[in-house]
Amino acid sequence: MLKWSLEKNEDLLWQGRPAPRCYLMRHWRGQIVCIVALVVSVFMFVQAIRHDFSAITIILLLLLVLLFLAAGPVRLILLRLRWETVFYAVTDRRLLIQCGGEQQTTSYPLANLQTIATRSYTEHLADIQLTFMDSSAIVLECLEEPDTCLRALPASQKVT
Repeated sequence: MLKWSLEKNEDLLWQGRPAPRCYLMRHWRGQIVCIVALVVSVFMFVQAIRHDFSAITIILLLLLVLLFLAAGPVRLILLRLRWETVFYAVTDRRLLIQCGGEQQTTSYPLANLQTIATRSYTEHLADIQLTFMDSSAIVLECLEEPDTCLRALPASQKVT
C-alpha cells in the first residue's frame, strides 16, 4: 500500500482505498442518463449542421453536447485519475486521508470523532461517514470489507 508518516509510538491499525469499480460506478444511473443524452444531443447537433440551422441553434446544441460529454465520459475519466491518489489509514490516534496529486496527507484526531455512520452498497462494500468536532463530515468512499476499518475506529460513536 502506501508508506504513511506516523508519529513516534503511533501504530497503524488499518489502511485501504476505495474499490475501483464501486468508486467509478456508484452513480451509474446518472452516468447512463448522461450518455443517452450525449448520444441524442450529438444526433441533434449533426442534424442541425446538415439542415443549415441558425448559428445560435448550432452553438446551443454544441454547448449541450459539451455539457453531457463533461458530465458523462469525461467525469468517469477524471474519477479514475482521482482514484489513483485516494488512500485512507487509521492509526491508534488519527484518521489519515491522502488525496490529490501533491501527496498531501490530511489528519483527523480520533479523540475528536463524534459519530460513525455507514451506507452499504452490498454486503462487502460501503461508505463510512465520520463526523469530527469542528469539521464537516468525512466520507471514506466505497470501502471493500468496511468492517475491518470499523473495527479500527473507536466503538462508542458507531451508528449504522
